[in-house]
Amino acid sequence: MRWDFQWRENIPLALPVIVGQIGHIAASVADSMMVGALGTIPLAAVSLASSIASVPLVFGIGVAYGLTPMVAHAFGQARPFKAVRLLKNATVVNAATSALMFLFALGLFWGVQYTGQEASVVDEARIYLWIVMASYLPFMLFMSAKQYLEGMGDTKTPMRISLYGNLGNIGLNALLIYGWFFFPAWGIVGAGVATLIARIYMMTAAWWFVLRRGKADPADWLAAKVTKLPIRALLKIGIPSGFQYIFEVSAFAASAWIIGTFGAKPLAAHQVAISLASISYMAATGLGAAATIRIGQNMGRKDVAGAKAAGTSLFGITVLFMALTGLTFFFFRNHLPWAYTQDAEVVAGAAALLIVATIFQISDGVQATALGALRGIQDVRVPTAITFVAYYMVALPLEWYFGHTLGWGAVGVWSALAIGLTISAIWLTLRFYLGMERRKLSRPPSV
Repeated sequence: MRWDFQWRENIPLALPVIVGQIGHIAASVADSMMVGALGTIPLAAVSLASSIASVPLVFGIGVAYGLTPMVAHAFGQARPFKAVRLLKNATVVNAATSALMFLFALGLFWGVQYTGQEASVVDEARIYLWIVMASYLPFMLFMSAKQYLEGMGDTKTPMRISLYGNLGNIGLNALLIYGWFFFPAWGIVGAGVATLIARIYMMTAAWWFVLRRGKADPADWLAAKVTKLPIRALLKIGIPSGFQYIFEVSAFAASAWIIGTFGAKPLAAHQVAISLASISYMAATGLGAAATIRIGQNMGRKDVAGAKAAGTSLFGITVLFMALTGLTFFFFRNHLPWAYTQDAEVVAGAAALLIVATIFQISDGVQATALGALRGIQDVRVPTAITFVAYYMVALPLEWYFGHTLGWGAVGVWSALAIGLTISAIWLTLRFYLGMERRKLSRPPSV
């Protein structure tokens, strides 16, 4: 298998996904930067609310990702009606999941209020969080169409929709946070409203492309039935995938809650550093999504060697990219935070955290790509257990121990995260290669 061929296949497929994923995080970064101009308390409030909203959100993303390898497999088999039937069933699953996400976020916010957060930060976060929670439904319906398009190999259309939506989000931020022109100056609430409007647009545009631009036959859509078998197959992949993401992101969310007990300024520094580190992480999840697509399609064609080669190529791209972003964080750590805040103490705290981010960049990227590769071969249960061990049994206890018991503060909390990420990356990568070596092709469930 020629590696230059693999790179030519993987990069054009992965790049639109990466750009789209970075577009999502760019809107979050814009929220932080624009709200940061209002002061430390609003910035800390965005950090708290985002840490809560992100936990159910990534669970929903993981559930939606269950559609991608199955659609890729169906297109590898040249069975388009099967793919449309999966899309219809996934839409029902995702709509139901959005309701559970709303309740989950509500419960998290109730619990976080009793973790020693500053009262002013909690009050600022409340309305913003409610608005973001309302955007879960349009976001999950967008994910249905997005994962269908990516599963069939069309990564450019979701990228364009995501870019337009998130650019619109940033523009609306300026209008609604600061009250430019004749718009109201809603502050942190304006950032939430901008997110809601952008997600409604992305949902509408994605479905228009699916049903009106020849990506799915409307007649097939009407003929497809919602039944237990495809829903069960989607959940078999989607629920473990959701928990894979939730274990990692909740470990980061817990770090925000722990750091919040140190005060508003350490929490604001955490928000600055995590918004920067999230850019590279979302790019890595794009590479993981590309791994799911390439490997899923190869497995649909019963080409195990091609699937393994595609995975190896994407691991290599991930390491190179994350090494570059790590070096960027290290050398510009004292400059990048100034884009978010003019508080010198917050900038110094964020710079210290970016040193830790430099250390865990490769681990963070490799574990994201490995999860995507394993999802491509529909191996999700054991990887879910691996992420549970790495983040809940190792990282979370060490966050408190390093941060509070040893007195290392926010740097200690992030050091614990680095350990969990490294364990996850090594373990998941080994599982992928061992699994490919011993894998015997078996017929996937008929859905």
